[in-house]
Amino acid sequence: MKKKDRRVIHAVSHTHWDREWYFTTIDTQVLAVKAFTELVEALEGNEHFDYHLDAQSSLLVDYLQIKPEMTARVRKLVADKRLLVGPWYTQPDLFAISTESMFRNLRIGIYHAKQAGYCMDVLYLPDTFGAHAQIPQLASAFGLNNILIRRGYDRDLMGPPELMWQAANGEQVKTVVMPYGYMLGHPERGARYRNFDINHFHVETFPLLERMKQLSDSEHLLCPIGGDQVSCDKDFEKLVAQVGCHSEDDWRVSNYEAFMAAIEPDSLSIYQGEFRSPRMARVHKSIGSSRYDIKKANYEAEACLITLVEPMIALARANGFRVPEEMLEKAWRLLLESHAHDSAGGCNSDETNRDVVHRCRQAQQIGEALYNLCARLLLQNHDRQNTYRFLLTNGTSSPRIYSRDQVLISASAAFSILDNEGASVPFVLLDQQKINRPRHVLLTPNGEVETLSDEFYYLNHIDIPDVTVPPMGMAQFRLESATADSMITMRPLTQSAIENSRYKLTWRDGNLDLLDKFSGDTIERLIRLADIANDGDLYDFSPLAGDEERLFDQFEWLGASQCERKQELRLSATLQLPEAINSQRTERVSQQRPVAIELVVTLEDDVIRFALAVDNQVREHRMQVLINTGKAITSVKADMPFGWIERHNQNITSASGYTEMPVDTEPFMHWLSAHEDYHVYARGLKEYEYSGSDLRLTLFRGTGFVGKDDLLYRPGRASGHVLAAPEANLTGWLHFEFALSLGKRSAAAVVISQQKYSFNALLWQWQEEEKHLHRLDNFDMEITQKPVTVWSLIDEIPQGLVWSGTDVLYGKTLLRFCNPAAQPIDIPQSWKSLLCNALGEPIKKHRLTAFDHLTLRLVNTEAQSC
Repeated sequence: MKKKDRRVIHAVSHTHWDREWYFTTIDTQVLAVKAFTELVEALEGNEHFDYHLDAQSSLLVDYLQIKPEMTARVRKLVADKRLLVGPWYTQPDLFAISTESMFRNLRIGIYHAKQAGYCMDVLYLPDTFGAHAQIPQLASAFGLNNILIRRGYDRDLMGPPELMWQAANGEQVKTVVMPYGYMLGHPERGARYRNFDINHFHVETFPLLERMKQLSDSEHLLCPIGGDQVSCDKDFEKLVAQVGCHSEDDWRVSNYEAFMAAIEPDSLSIYQGEFRSPRMARVHKSIGSSRYDIKKANYEAEACLITLVEPMIALARANGFRVPEEMLEKAWRLLLESHAHDSAGGCNSDETNRDVVHRCRQAQQIGEALYNLCARLLLQNHDRQNTYRFLLTNGTSSPRIYSRDQVLISASAAFSILDNEGASVPFVLLDQQKINRPRHVLLTPNGEVETLSDEFYYLNHIDIPDVTVPPMGMAQFRLESATADSMITMRPLTQSAIENSRYKLTWRDGNLDLLDKFSGDTIERLIRLADIANDGDLYDFSPLAGDEERLFDQFEWLGASQCERKQELRLSATLQLPEAINSQRTERVSQQRPVAIELVVTLEDDVIRFALAVDNQVREHRMQVLINTGKAITSVKADMPFGWIERHNQNITSASGYTEMPVDTEPFMHWLSAHEDYHVYARGLKEYEYSGSDLRLTLFRGTGFVGKDDLLYRPGRASGHVLAAPEANLTGWLHFEFALSLGKRSAAAVVISQQKYSFNALLWQWQEEEKHLHRLDNFDMEITQKPVTVWSLIDEIPQGLVWSGTDVLYGKTLLRFCNPAAQPIDIPQSWKSLLCNALGEPIKKHRLTAFDHLTLRLVNTEAQSC
């Protein structure tokens, strides 16, 4: 007789609450006001169960803003651990955002959960489309001891679903996978109806638990009962008792913390790596190219907040100025709302997509206003005798940065820029406008009297290449009149080539040949474009059966220009592409439309910058840029938080045994290395592939649907909903930026080079002529008189370490650094007293292991907000 396999089943009442999806945030807030009020009443009326609000503190924050009269009742439930919230603010798409965004998400989420009474000690990821390999390090940084995850699990790779997940730095966190999702015990698919029927448990839930027993050796198994945007079950314990009467297992009412506490860590196997396999759940491996407009808007907002605004706020505070930091939290909250997995992934309705992009731009707008305010406070208090003075800050690890295409006002047509020591700073004049000073208006008893001015000033567009500004610091510069022959301007070239001390680019036979002067190697046909039909949806790329990829490598020469500081060439092309896929989804239509391409290539020391513009006039296709590396690629190193991961093509050609085709389409944040001496950087692109000698960056892919049935790469039902989304075809001009850098470098040097490329130092000038140049310039304000004495947050960054971010939330100043190399680094003695975790709480640490990070708390720079 077969022995009974009796387990303890932890039944957990919860909801997974998508903030937006095929519906908007406003839609769900209407539902939330009703559902969460009923939830509070149910919990107050029944002490026999707890409820999980999806580990998103933002849901609670939003609800209490609408229903402030419920605050005391809600906070009591949270403090009593009956209503469990946090640690996330929103559950993010982990592959579409930056490292520091993940840290701000948890920092803000934990803060608001604790303000409400308690933060759950489980890093809960029920529906994100996979997870990167550094999640355990992220959890450890915030003192979180448990991870609960769903997607990306493959037992052949990871073993049983209970494991110790090890980050690249060696830190381990107890982790449990929900292999069959977070709706294991639900009444109907989606759990949106409350008509529980015990027959359902016999048909679906009990068989799934039996399959879980085959995967797991644990005595304790998890059975989440809930689903997307559902209300609670006020008689939850009666339901569980009823189910238990029909089961041979020991059913009990539980919560995620209690379940995780029951899992003993000592016998768990260790797993190190990503959760990216689509074996048991769809991870949507090509979602990184959905809705490029979201990826671009998010990248720009992140870059503004992380590299410009937060270091500037820290510098202003270090000099004794009060800054409205509450507005910084508002900016981050707007951005984090756009980081939720459906939002950042882009698998949403057109109306929702417009909301996502708008929030990103609002976050960036707040950041720009805060930067302008801080710069004004600082410049008002330093070198006041120089009217035409300006400030640059450095949000990178490099001591030398670029300030590109900035506006500078001058009193004369010819001028020079001097640093604080009086040394000349080279710059390139790109364009100049002579402008009549505005007329003077005097209000008299007889009305307004206008006086025309015969004086002029000059509005200049300039590049300041390779200027010295201390990392995590700022520097002031001033203008002086000069002679016309001292001005550096771009000169047109007659030859079809540009070069600097490192590279030579030659246009030949319609394409570019690259000569690396250091190695002597030449790469022919450096850049190509590839286009293919996309029969997929906003979740996944899927090819059209029988369609073949079109390759384009012919560019027209538009011209070139250069000076000793900058070299630039311009190319164009017109692609004739099929307008769309036919309605039967059998082939691309015969009618074609022109797609204009503009390419600007700029040499910048050891980096080749590419600015590519595409006037997309066709639908349902994917476009990639193919960058020739000159030799066969066998693997690619892609950046991840605090390091890199090396990926090899699997070359799996069938979806059999998987929930979707396990394509060799992979994510990255900022940089890729195809060889040890071949590095590619990008601004807002998130997806790559490789084949032969080509590194392939996906520029964008268009589709007209949120979800579609029966894809070649994803057989069966649609993900999400079959909903039209015509704006997802992204017609109109799209702009892309990426770069190439050659040469063998340490891991830290690659990151520093990428940071220098990606960062554009914002020039903020104290001037009287263009009061609309920055949005806040025309406002009068009281400015406290204080000496500016702190020009850098830190004296020196030890070799091998790289700056990651400056967290200035809630009155603290936290500087984060990482070791992106495979070798450990000793922590400087002077830093040890400043060490803290991601919440600013003191810790002890003596060494940074490979791919590790540290955080410093600069107590002397902390100040109260306005």
